[in-house]
Amino acid sequence: MADDDGDHKVARRTERRRGPSTYTLSFGGIIAVAGLVASGVATYNTVQNDIATLKRGELYQERTNERLDEEIKSMRAEQRETLKEFNDKLDRIIEKWTRGRKP
Repeated sequence: MADDDGDHKVARRTERRRGPSTYTLSFGGIIAVAGLVASGVATYNTVQNDIATLKRGELYQERTNERLDEEIKSMRAEQRETLKEFNDKLDRIIEKWTRGRKP
């Protein structure tokens, strides 16, 4: 009996497993890996496009800010000039008014 058990154990060890090997890559597996790679590439491209869009938006915002800064400086200069002219006219009116009141 001991020999029968020994032979049976040897037979079980040499018996090949049936079914797919864990190392075999099936067609479905290849498609799944290819799908993951394609998804990764698409995600990478989307992220790159988003970054480029943000950079363009940032550049546009910087240019807009520069243009607005120049417009504000120009408006302030015009406002100072206008106020200076107004004060000069007001001073002349006050001067004429005070002269006209003195008999």
